Amino acid sequence: MSKADTSDELVPVHVVAYEKNADLEIDNSGEDATVVNHDELVDKGQTYQEIRALARSAAEEYDLDIVEPGDPLWDDRFNDLESGDSWRLEEIRG
Repeated sequence: MSKADTSDELVPVHVVAYEKNADLEIDNSGEDATVVNHDELVDKGQTYQEIRALARSAAEEYDLDIVEPGDPLWDDRFNDLESGDSWRLEEIRG
């Protein structure tokens, strides 16, 4: 696959996600919305770590952490990603 063909390739990305009941305070005044109280939500346990399948181009555009083979977070489930795949880190680490 050439470099030009890989931009929409799905890759596993390590992100911090918010629990559904998290009390998010969002600032929409800038170009991108920002969670103002992120640190507070982390301290309250209202976040979790997750691996999500995203297009490589999006992961690179937003400078997200792509999990590559050999990475401590790598799991064989990432070999055959489909759009929408996601795993909480505790599911992977068992």
